[in-house]
Amino acid sequence: MSSRSALAASLAGLLLIVAITAACGTSNSPTPRPTPPAALPGTSWELGAQGGSAPALNIVPTLVFGSDGTLSGNDSCDNYTGAFTTDGSTIAITGLKTTSQVECAPETVATATAFRATLGAATSWRATSADDVPVPSGVLVLSPVKLILSGAEDLIFSQD
Repeated sequence: MSSRSALAASLAGLLLIVAITAACGTSNSPTPRPTPPAALPGTSWELGAQGGSAPALNIVPTLVFGSDGTLSGNDSCDNYTGAFTTDGSTIAITGLKTTSQVECAPETVATATAFRATLGAATSWRATSADDVPVPSGVLVLSPVKLILSGAEDLIFSQD
């Protein structure tokens, strides 16, 4: 192979590598938002706000919806269980009870009791990844997917 042919082959190979690298480059398109769940069974959440206020420091209630219509979580003091049913955006939460008796400070007990009462009073739900959810100032929501349970007060959860 002549040096001219070798140079042409090298240049062609180099151009091919540049073209492949350019095609694999980063895109300027925005990252798509995560899709919120269409149903609650099999999802888990952490409380971000209750009634427009952030949870007390170190008190982050959790909520897990089982695929069998049960729910469970921690209210920041005790574990709890219950049942839920949904019909479209309507939710009914029943049978909430604590399953452990932990010695907690009186203010933690009051917060946990208020959380369970608000949870049990929820009548509707929606999951969203939109920015239209009013999250109180100072609340860190790690997941862009949020669950809003509405009733006497709103409970805003972020997906766990």
